[in-house]
Amino acid sequence: MITAGVDLAASPAKTAIARVEWMDGAGARLLTVQERAEDEAIVEAVRTAAKTGIDCPLGWPAPFVDFLHRHERGSVAPHEFRSTELRRSIAYRRTDLVLNRAGYRPLSVSADRIGHAAMRAAGLLAALAQDGHDVDRAGRGAVVEVYPAGALHYWGLAWRVYKGNSHTDQRHQLVQALVVAAPWLEMSVDQVDRLRHSDDAFDAVIAAFVARAAAIGAVGRPDPADEVLAAREGWIALPTTPLDGLLDPH
Repeated sequence: MITAGVDLAASPAKTAIARVEWMDGAGARLLTVQERAEDEAIVEAVRTAAKTGIDCPLGWPAPFVDFLHRHERGSVAPHEFRSTELRRSIAYRRTDLVLNRAGYRPLSVSADRIGHAAMRAAGLLAALAQDGHDVDRAGRGAVVEVYPAGALHYWGLAWRVYKGNSHTDQRHQLVQALVVAAPWLEMSVDQVDRLRHSDDAFDAVIAAFVARAAAIGAVGRPDPADEVLAAREGWIALPTTPLDGLLDPH
């Protein structure tokens, strides 16, 4: 099985793709790591993978979308959103709120800059659907929404401070920790070096790991009451198996 991971940004300059081959029970191999990835490369990665993890919101909060429709019609009540709490209630998706209660701090696709990347993701999902891929924002099709920080935390690895040039040392330590925690992952010296120097490349690999977890049914799913909403807003998949559990689905 091959899974792919995409660390999606608003522009190709900060977008990376990783592809991992899984030999059930016999290890895994990092096939490719591509930085500065264009849309065409992402579509091709999805086409050649059993499952692809995308690190980006795949939808917007339903209450926020409804608010925009009401605003367009001029039916928002005066002072309706004066309350910070009420604004917050429409700024986050159901999956964001679930993760927030678990101690994570996902960004708001409605109110943070990640919305630019989400617009790009919407176009990618449309292109994939047009090509005949089963696209389900809740993660039951060809792609699944992932959150590398949450996966790293679950797997006992550093997850808060490793991004950017100012945290190079921390990222080097994190890559070494991954090498130790997953000795079954075959990587070239050059690939390890790229992960050390690029948090985009590193997150793409973690996204491919979560895609594997999703492919073998080892991620959390929305409660039945949230299924319809998850298909509309997107749903972040967090792993429910240790790293070694990715090797053998049985």
